[in-house]
Amino acid sequence: MFIRILLIFIFSGFCETLLGQNKPLIDTTTRAKGLLGGRLGTGLEGIQEESAKWKKESKAFMDELGVKNIGIKSSMALRKVKKKENYKDEYEGVKTERRVGSYGSGTRSTLEEFQVVKFVEDEALSVYQQEVWWFDPNQSRVVNSLLKDNKSAQICHGPYRKVVNQVLVEQGYFYMGAKDGRWENYGPEGELENKTYYTRGFTAGSEISYYDADKKKIKEVIPRVYGKIRGQYLAFYPGGNVREEGKMDDSVRVGRWREFYEFGTGGRLRKEWKYGKDKFDEAQAILIVERDNQGKIIFQNTQKFD
Repeated sequence: MFIRILLIFIFSGFCETLLGQNKPLIDTTTRAKGLLGGRLGTGLEGIQEESAKWKKESKAFMDELGVKNIGIKSSMALRKVKKKENYKDEYEGVKTERRVGSYGSGTRSTLEEFQVVKFVEDEALSVYQQEVWWFDPNQSRVVNSLLKDNKSAQICHGPYRKVVNQVLVEQGYFYMGAKDGRWENYGPEGELENKTYYTRGFTAGSEISYYDADKKKIKEVIPRVYGKIRGQYLAFYPGGNVREEGKMDDSVRVGRWREFYEFGTGGRLRKEWKYGKDKFDEAQAILIVERDNQGKIIFQNTQKFD
């Protein structure tokens, strides 16, 4: 018992000595980075600074190699893959079905991925549409020729991708057989070569005038691409038949231009003209042929034209 009391007395005196004389082991006058503001050491002091220094040196090294935003690019690539694989069964509220067409061989081997209108009764083609893109099962490819009551025609509607020799060369969207939204063309190395925006078959930004206040009967379409008058010009009769068509290059008529009768028993072609090949060609317009409303030729140019 005496020994136990003695030990307790000695231990108590030792504790009083520590509490009364010793100072904290760390300097509290300086804010340290640790638990409780540095009042409790973690053993990790200095590691954060070393980590930041390492990251800075690594970034500088990667910049020298010309590699930037690796994480961002990787996440973007993953999003693109997911988007490619996510095929919806409708576009602009119309039910669709996915199709795949393939043709050609060797370096010309072509694969087309697209969607078509699922139900025939939903096919609502515009009377002002000059190009109708549709899938021909007999050729296993997308074409833009006239339908001519082709019962096998499947109207393209929704996303479209074209791959040649395993390289993406074109992609965009269709709306009832007409190009819609952003269309892109790519080169052999996957580089973007061209992009064009469309609105229901017409280049976005085109000047469209109408016969009626409700804007349902189109009178004229002046094409604009990036602010310049360029592309397919169209003029219509009130009933929707084409009155005149041709291409423009920076406000200049180029190539073949055609004028039409509103109605005609032997065809509607009235006149066909030939203009220069581009806006720099100053050649005078040449009348190639003229017909009456019965389709009879009343003038024929004897020159040979391309």
